[in-house]
Amino acid sequence: MLKVLIADDERKVCQLIERLVDWPNLDMKVVATAENGIEALERIKEYRPDIVITDIRMPGYDGLDLIRLGKEINPRTEFIIISGYRHFEYAQSAIRYGVNAYILKPIKKEELTGALKKLGGKFLEESRQLSYEEQIRRTLKTDEGTLRQTFLSDLVCRRNKERLLFPLEQICREFHFSFHPDLFALAILKMDGRVLDNSENLRFMSDKVRSILERLLAGFVHEYEIMNDGSAFYLLLNFEEQQKNNVRRQLKGFLDEMRIQGDILKDFSATMALGTICQELSCLDSSLKNARLWIEERLVSGTGKLFEGEFLRQNPFSESALFLEFNQKMSQALETLEVFPVREAMMELKSGMLSRSGITGHEILQMAKEVCNLYLFSMKNFKIRVEDDFLESFLIGADNCASSEELFDYLIRKVTASYEKAARLKRQDENRPIRIVKQYVAEHYQEPLTLEQVSSAAALSPAYLSTVFKKDTGMTFLEYLSKVRMDTAKRLLKETNRTVADICGLVGYNDVRHFTKTFTKYSGLKPNEYRKLYS
Repeated sequence: MLKVLIADDERKVCQLIERLVDWPNLDMKVVATAENGIEALERIKEYRPDIVITDIRMPGYDGLDLIRLGKEINPRTEFIIISGYRHFEYAQSAIRYGVNAYILKPIKKEELTGALKKLGGKFLEESRQLSYEEQIRRTLKTDEGTLRQTFLSDLVCRRNKERLLFPLEQICREFHFSFHPDLFALAILKMDGRVLDNSENLRFMSDKVRSILERLLAGFVHEYEIMNDGSAFYLLLNFEEQQKNNVRRQLKGFLDEMRIQGDILKDFSATMALGTICQELSCLDSSLKNARLWIEERLVSGTGKLFEGEFLRQNPFSESALFLEFNQKMSQALETLEVFPVREAMMELKSGMLSRSGITGHEILQMAKEVCNLYLFSMKNFKIRVEDDFLESFLIGADNCASSEELFDYLIRKVTASYEKAARLKRQDENRPIRIVKQYVAEHYQEPLTLEQVSSAAALSPAYLSTVFKKDTGMTFLEYLSKVRMDTAKRLLKETNRTVADICGLVGYNDVRHFTKTFTKYSGLKPNEYRKLYS
């Protein structure tokens, strides 16, 4: 039974099409419906339908984009276009994409059923003709794509670098490339914007990247391969010397089209960097480094540009007096367990770096990483635990920052939020022995108590307990014990008829005279006077 997907931004149209056709009679089944292009593409990936009936214009992707992207997912999928537009160019485009039927609204049952019958017959014929050899060929085609992606992924992640020294013929044979001994380069497209946190938006723009590049590079390069890592796309290029300027022009046109496509998303920007162009495959590692330095430069020079040429490195900022001063101030601030001095130290670093003449995007990004490393190192020395994934989480967020101002603000938020949480937990840990002592006193104040006894219960030395107890409570242990006993004595004098001598024993005193003297000093009244006044 053939699977059918119906896509139209009007739900009533989807329902109409679903009711209009006798699906079982055609040996077909409607597996899903969709109300926009993005949802339709998701359903295509999920259900792999044989037939898609789609409107020509929908939110997300229009019908023509959906056809192209759907064909990339499953080349066997056939499309029927439904449209209220009688424009010639739409029909021509649909035919160019291999659409089998272009049906105008209002939809006629006979016309739609006829188109579906025709497609059903085509699928039946294809299934008879598909040979074992053809199935093998399709499998090999998929394997070829995987091998090409593996080569580029290893290059980007700097794995198996010795492979770049292999003969060009061997690379072509093992990874199914058609490289020519001409020019090579790596380019990077970086997309920025919080809108890309939405996976559907990122997927939409990713599809645009691939389709636009395929169109613009055709006829200008021997070979190209593209892979994406989050919001960054890495492009491997092989082209003739005579095409150098054309390739640059096409990449500039590609960036312009990406910016136009991005206009449908709020807060979106795109930047591109073309690494150094070289004559050997072995130089691609240097081309990659250069492209990455240029992409980082968008932090200070702004997004929306095509950067190219040799990137001029400068002296590392980490060797400057400003950073050494920050290092010392930040380390001291982290000892305080107070957020304000930590934030102040980073704000001063931000101000100093952004006002520094000639600062590069690479230096700013590296300095942000240095601040994180300093934070983690200091916290480890102070035996204060922070999140295990702090650095990994920071790097992911930093990659989505499009300016140095945004990066520093993100850094400050990230560090202070982590530090505030860690400091709170540290203070709680430090207060734990005090809580143990207070609980022990509450349970044993009637007994003769010494500092040695309670320090043993708290698993601390008497001297250390005495210090931290005074720091936390503002009184010595004996002063606190006396306070607990006197407060209990007050309550007993007010709420019971027990004698002063009984109360003296109940709160841990053996000598009534000593108890009376201590109570008078604490409350300003003798026990009997206190009872007369408050009972």
